[in-house]
Amino acid sequence: MAVLSLTQNAQAQQQSSWDAPIPIMDTTIPEVLPDMSDTEAFLAFMKDRFSKANYSTNKSFTELNSGNTIDILHSKEYIEQLQNDDKSIFERIYEKALQSVDNKSTQTDSELDFYELMQPKTLSADNVAPLNTYQYPMVNVTLPSGRKVVAPAVEHIPYLLTSLHILPTGLVQVEEEMTVIANGKKLKNGLIKIMPKYSTSRAGVRKKIDVTLESVSINGQNVPHVLEEIGDNIYIKPQQPYNLPSGVYTYNFKYLVDRKLWYYDDFTEFYWNVTGSYLNLMIASANAVVSLPDGRQFMGQNVFIGSPKSLNPNRAIIAALDNNALGFASTTPLLPGEGMYILTTLHQDIFLKPDINQRFVWFISDFGDVLFALLGLIAILSSYILSANYLKKNKPKILGHFQISAPILRMLLKGAFDKTAFISAFLDIYQKGVIDIQKQENSVVLIKKTDDVHNLNLGEKKALAHLFGSHDSVISVQNSNTLKFKRAESALERHTRRTLKLLNFQLNIGYLFFGIAMLVLTEAAIAFLSVNPAQTGIILFCFTAVVAFYFWILRIRFSHRLTNIFKIVICLSFILFAILLLSVYLRFVSALLLAAAIYAIWEYSSFFAQRTGLIKSKIKEAEALSQYLQAHASEINTTDAFFKQQAHIFAFDLSAFYPRTPQNAAVYKLDLAHLMEMLL
Repeated sequence: MAVLSLTQNAQAQQQSSWDAPIPIMDTTIPEVLPDMSDTEAFLAFMKDRFSKANYSTNKSFTELNSGNTIDILHSKEYIEQLQNDDKSIFERIYEKALQSVDNKSTQTDSELDFYELMQPKTLSADNVAPLNTYQYPMVNVTLPSGRKVVAPAVEHIPYLLTSLHILPTGLVQVEEEMTVIANGKKLKNGLIKIMPKYSTSRAGVRKKIDVTLESVSINGQNVPHVLEEIGDNIYIKPQQPYNLPSGVYTYNFKYLVDRKLWYYDDFTEFYWNVTGSYLNLMIASANAVVSLPDGRQFMGQNVFIGSPKSLNPNRAIIAALDNNALGFASTTPLLPGEGMYILTTLHQDIFLKPDINQRFVWFISDFGDVLFALLGLIAILSSYILSANYLKKNKPKILGHFQISAPILRMLLKGAFDKTAFISAFLDIYQKGVIDIQKQENSVVLIKKTDDVHNLNLGEKKALAHLFGSHDSVISVQNSNTLKFKRAESALERHTRRTLKLLNFQLNIGYLFFGIAMLVLTEAAIAFLSVNPAQTGIILFCFTAVVAFYFWILRIRFSHRLTNIFKIVICLSFILFAILLLSVYLRFVSALLLAAAIYAIWEYSSFFAQRTGLIKSKIKEAEALSQYLQAHASEINTTDAFFKQQAHIFAFDLSAFYPRTPQNAAVYKLDLAHLMEMLL
């Protein structure tokens, strides 16, 4: 097919996205490059271009007018200004570059001309100028090719070469090698590579790319690195932080990229930002080689350098290395914030078109976080709605078996802990043989019979400790002991309420665990889709913990209205902040759905914990026992069963059905229990 027209080129240049497609145009090989028929020789030429650099000082501007230079000369006024300044030319350019980044202004080509690329014979590996030749600090740099050059001792990237091999499956093998000069500032903790997480088509359609990191080496030594997603970018960063001393380093990145090809009706398109973003560093020489499978060739190619809104096709050259390989090289340095964008059009028959299974996998990769978050929320809501409808039919399943004490039965039946529940606890303790209850004149005394209290629950033990202390064995129910009885009542009430909550939790645990399990599975699936599942999993766990905590705080009610309003504002603010923070790693919709799932778990768990929830089965058990004791009062009152049920009889207010008889007189304490109730 034919390449794009000039009109299409002009329209495409208006795109503002830094990773947006760049228009295609036919580009001929500049005359300054030799006609290299030997592929290996030309590759060596591409890698060694920077070794042939000449650095101009304030006293040698005539060198810029030599026939070997390929860049234009600055104006006479600008040169005179630089000659009167003690600062190095490179440092002035670098400072202006940083200022342009801060001010978000666009640099012009005239500010780029003092880091010139010269012809091969200007500077060779055997003719490296000594450091004292220059008026500003310089360093000897050995490029990956082995050649030596001299470069300013300012933190920057003198040389970058990216090799891109496109496989028939559409995968792209990427190898990037670069020379880095570090001086303990931006590169104090090493170089971090940043690339866009999404690829954009000509129609503005975005798709998430898939990156597989193979290795990263520094000066030939492998250093573990990891992938990390932040916002719309993917970071290749060190697995463990380290300090990078000042010096010259050679970095080598190897990784695979999928989904960088766009398939159109008549051609396939591949584009790449060679320089990416390297911590606002100047790049002196940027180069790239793009190759196809053997026997294939390109339909068109182009290269642009500059900021996204100011792309210049005249700052780079393109050379055909072979029928299936192209070379791209910058002819001017790249300032911070500038990129080197290459674009190629390829024949359709080169690649295997994605089938329906591959497209489905890509769909999950693009929208999996939203899809899984939505499915998780639906599963949680469906489970709880079905359970709520089941409870409304009044057919609760009785779960678990607790040893029910009289105070708990009283609270189940009446919904409150009162004096009757408190006194019924002493009848329980009496039935267990730990105390005796006797009448003394117009009062009642409790007598401790044994120190063996292993069969008492924690609340009963604490109540006896408040009443008898460590030495007493008798206590009378009178005003002088009111404080002791209040403390004992408080201890029993706390234990009884805690036991009921535990009972509620046991009854509710199945539904609660189902909701939590659905949430965990949802977050695990979302984490698995990310480039760094461990990191994303930790972020999701922290998000869940924070949001769940503030939803729990929201459920607490304070007596003061303004306090409640302040609490609601604070909690909702933190929840919203957590959602926004998570949306840096996931879509905002996904974060919102996960927060809704957490809220649903809290809301329905609270619903099941109410008296109309799952605890209703135990309430029915208490009602059934009360009805049984009332219906069989005459039978129970004359047998040993009375002694075992006496505390329950008192708790259910059934004393009128159980008068004193010769059969129960020896253990009958209902009258004394009512007297204690009056005295307290």
